Amino acid sequence: MGTEYELDEMKAIVEEFMIETNEIVDALDANLVRLENEPNNLELLNEIFRGAHTMKGTSGFLGFDQLTKITHKMEDVLNRLRKGDIKVTAGVMDVLLEAVDYVKLVLQDIVDKKQGNTNLDEIISKLKKVYDEGDIAGGAKTATSSAAESKPESAVVQETPKIKAETPQPALTTESSATPTETAVVTAAEEMKTTETAVANAPTKKDLQKKVDSTIRVGVERLDSLVNMVGELVLGRNALMQSSMILQQKYEAEKGFEHLTQAASQINFITTELHMAIMKMRMLQVGSVFSKFPRVVRDLSRDLGKEIDLFISGEDTELDKSVIEEINDPLVHLVRNSVDHGIEDPEEREKKGKPRRGRVDLSAYQEGNNIIIEVKDDGKGMDIVAIKKKAIERGLATEDTIERLTEREILSFIFQPGFSTAVKTTNVSGRGVGMDVVRTNIEKLKGTIELSTELGKGSMVTIKLPLTLAIVQGLLVSCGNDIFAIPLTSVKETVVVSNSQIKYVNQKPVIRLRDTILPLVELTNVLFERRIEREGQIRVVVVGLADKQLGLIVDSLIGQEEVVIKSMGEYLGNTPGIAGATIMGDGRVRLIIDLSGLFNLVLKS
Repeated sequence: MGTEYELDEMKAIVEEFMIETNEIVDALDANLVRLENEPNNLELLNEIFRGAHTMKGTSGFLGFDQLTKITHKMEDVLNRLRKGDIKVTAGVMDVLLEAVDYVKLVLQDIVDKKQGNTNLDEIISKLKKVYDEGDIAGGAKTATSSAAESKPESAVVQETPKIKAETPQPALTTESSATPTETAVVTAAEEMKTTETAVANAPTKKDLQKKVDSTIRVGVERLDSLVNMVGELVLGRNALMQSSMILQQKYEAEKGFEHLTQAASQINFITTELHMAIMKMRMLQVGSVFSKFPRVVRDLSRDLGKEIDLFISGEDTELDKSVIEEINDPLVHLVRNSVDHGIEDPEEREKKGKPRRGRVDLSAYQEGNNIIIEVKDDGKGMDIVAIKKKAIERGLATEDTIERLTEREILSFIFQPGFSTAVKTTNVSGRGVGMDVVRTNIEKLKGTIELSTELGKGSMVTIKLPLTLAIVQGLLVSCGNDIFAIPLTSVKETVVVSNSQIKYVNQKPVIRLRDTILPLVELTNVLFERRIEREGQIRVVVVGLADKQLGLIVDSLIGQEEVVIKSMGEYLGNTPGIAGATIMGDGRVRLIIDLSGLFNLVLKS
């Protein structure tokens, strides 16, 4: 039993080490890019040094020799940077960032139980050269980008870009009249002193214990179980509130009835608060995704010979864990597009009267029950004429029809598979395999995506995502004897039209809604192939998914209610257009519309 306990204890220590080390590595990526822009920031340099020092010490204790070896060499270089023996240059940063990439590979080897699988000779040699000579001419190639060269573009998700330092490089070295022997002794003493200082400044065991005591790690499966249970509680709450309303109409005058309504209101309040609290337990800050992009912009712009600043805001905005996990790839594509397609070369920008340095903004904020993420650049914008020409070439539209389309409808061609207006294909973009992937991923998350652009001034992509995918606000609509729940996050608006306003394009009904042509579908006809002849006023629910919009014809609007999405399992299987079911307050089961599947059904019809 003693041996088993020791093994469990060691396993827990290694797991804690991996979590802590991955956090340090993520911080190193962002901090090294920041240091390149702030070469005089000694506090930041000390923080980077402490991160490398912590990894070296803990990995040595656990016997992860390769990790100890590379972090020790990184620590040596960082120590010389702190003392001013080496200047902060792009070449030095290249090598240190490449070393961080190798640290990631070594950590993966530890997870895969393949220690020693990664060859560190090349990076150790580069670190030694930087330590001895202070810089490496020609720049270094990151470990991830080296590996990426042999892969197709669609497989490369983590390629990385550059932000060039605006502040002048510090001349931190000082002249001395000491002899070589004296210098060597002094240097050794200083190195020991600075290392001791770093250790002294590192958090103590007591500090770490306080931090551990204030937090607790809980498995995701336990949180999922809690979410399921609170979902059942929400269903029970809905039933209680509906029964209370019915009883109130009959027995409101009865003595003591107010106690029942008060108790029901209290249960309603507590259930709502509990639901919000448990949802927040699954929430992660979007900054965990955003933190990767300074490195992405830094390396990409360096590869492309551009000068670009990345500005991040709203990184403390929170999203459900399941949404966070899926949003990374679309954002990588969008940022890469801004850097490659959007921002011009420095010389071209100067000719246009723009600053040499381009700007990319990555921001997030909450709007009601949705999270809005925006990727904006001040580049050349999207050429509507070029998009029209490409769409006609590919047979997506004729010359007659394309002239009648709005700018928004023309921009939506960009989301077509294989669509690209790039003059030349690079290892970053130009193959037309990016924006259709973005749209597909956003659709999976029940989100919407919009493009806006101004030629010569820049472009913006706006992504709208639901806070969570487990319990959603639903718009209840009736169609014949059926009642459906439409996720409210995808509902744009509701309108009432007359038969005379409905026109037909290719024998399919449409209406003009302000400046757009909106396709119409009868909800029951799409799902169950039931045709209904309508007269008089017709109610239409306008829904959006990614860049697409659709008008759903329904009988009436019942209201808004919080619905819990329940899988129908084998009973419904993978029925297109149905996401699952929910139990209403009166105990009846109602189907929840899956807009992604519904849009696919409409396209096939």
